[in-house]
Amino acid sequence: MEPGPALAWLLLLSLLADCLKAAQSRDFTVKDIIYLHPSKTRYCYTQHTMEVTGNSISVTKRCVPLEECLSTGCRDSEHEGQKVCTSCCEGNICNLPLPRNETDATFATTSPINQTNGHPHCMSVIVSCLWVWLGLTL
Repeated sequence: MEPGPALAWLLLLSLLADCLKAAQSRDFTVKDIIYLHPSKTRYCYTQHTMEVTGNSISVTKRCVPLEECLSTGCRDSEHEGQKVCTSCCEGNICNLPLPRNETDATFATTSPINQTNGHPHCMSVIVSCLWVWLGLTL
């Protein structure tokens, strides 16, 4: 390999690592960026704590399993005058933007979470809802 592309790659990783260090309380290392996600952690998690004015107080970014991504969104913090927004995404370094509101604080996946064919429980829920609705309107 010529030294030019290898040097460019190293500089790009260094620049990316420097940018991430500036914005995060839990820094990604170059090793994290190269290996992307440790085993069983295929999602990028971001928790952004800010003042009600929108000024950032802290940012936490890390690789997590699915279970830690099930409650995204924004909520008021236990500390008065602060708001916490949490987002998750599936992919490699997909969480660079910070969640600042409900629109940004989402869980984005590129593949279905449930890999089974069909959803048998959905049909029973739909039938139950129709039964209750028909019972109320008759």
